[in-house]
Amino acid sequence: MGGWRTKACMAVLLAEAVLVLGGCNLLPTTVTARLLTPITQGEIRRIAVLPFTTAGLSTERTNELGSEPLAEPPSDTVTRAMQTAMRARSDWQIVDDLTVGEVFRQLYGEVRAPTAEEALAVGRALRADAVLRGEVRVFDERIGSDLAARRPAHVVFAAELVRMTDGASVWQAVYAEQQQSLSENLWNLRGFVQAGGRWVRARDLAEIGASRLVERLHTTLYGLSPKKAAKTP
Repeated sequence: MGGWRTKACMAVLLAEAVLVLGGCNLLPTTVTARLLTPITQGEIRRIAVLPFTTAGLSTERTNELGSEPLAEPPSDTVTRAMQTAMRARSDWQIVDDLTVGEVFRQLYGEVRAPTAEEALAVGRALRADAVLRGEVRVFDERIGSDLAARRPAHVVFAAELVRMTDGASVWQAVYAEQQQSLSENLWNLRGFVQAGGRWVRARDLAEIGASRLVERLHTTLYGLSPKKAAKTP
């Protein structure tokens, strides 16, 4: 038994050493983001997060035997995750979701994912500098428990920032993540540790994805924070 534990510890230490020596480039990339239109740093301050759409959502695995029912529509989960992540930062002003909902009801009678034209109308009514809208493409819940999952959670969603002054799409990003076991992917050690060494739910992946997308968007709009800039060679 002692020999088994020693080998297990050595394997973990070796994996951590490889991660450190190899750097972050060897880890899976879960976020792809790009700036589409040049912007002046700080020109966008007031942003409205609009309901995400699920028009392209794949549902063939939603009712797979053993999967737990979702507590709410995936669009609500991802929209709220983005709102929460954005409110955690102080450089921009995020329009209150109740205010966004009120404008939706005034214009369209209900709160729903808007078309491109409707997104512009809502943003202008809110006097926002830009609106963030998006699409949930995959939202598969895990099958199993925290300690053992027969199928891990899988989440994919995209986001787009649209500027109100000219209606231009200035930034787009896609987040795609499916948790993997260490036996499948040794490089996933850091991600597995960040998840508390457990199999997470789809909503957890959505929150992680929202945090990463928001970090990239914030850097695009305002540059690196002084602390991070100091670390950049």
